Amino acid sequence: MSDVTMDQKLQLVQQVRARYHEDQFDLSNRERILYGRSDITPVRTQSGNPYGDPNGSPYGELMPPAEGPVSFFRIRFFIAALLLTVVILMDKNGIAVAGITADKIFQAISDDYEEKITQWAETLSPSK
Repeated sequence: MSDVTMDQKLQLVQQVRARYHEDQFDLSNRERILYGRSDITPVRTQSGNPYGDPNGSPYGELMPPAEGPVSFFRIRFFIAALLLTVVILMDKNGIAVAGITADKIFQAISDDYEEKITQWAETLSPSK
């Protein structure tokens, strides 16, 4: 072990640290993808140096997240929950809205529309 120079030890430590920072970078990216985090995303420097700026972050500049596609899931979920609440209240209180009762809504939901959809698709398909 005495034949190992200080430079070799320094290189080994730098390699271990570089690997550690790469693993942290990969882990943070996986967490961002898995959990849909929209916080600041670490970005590697152009030089590829995992240490980045020696006085700053190991990944260089932190950039705000890129504008991704807008998700309307929360809005759709809220609307669905609101409509479900309205239907339940209509059923409990016996209320009819524009002549539509909760029983008609339940019947429309439970009906089998496969035959009607098949007929509709046949009318749209070109004749041979």
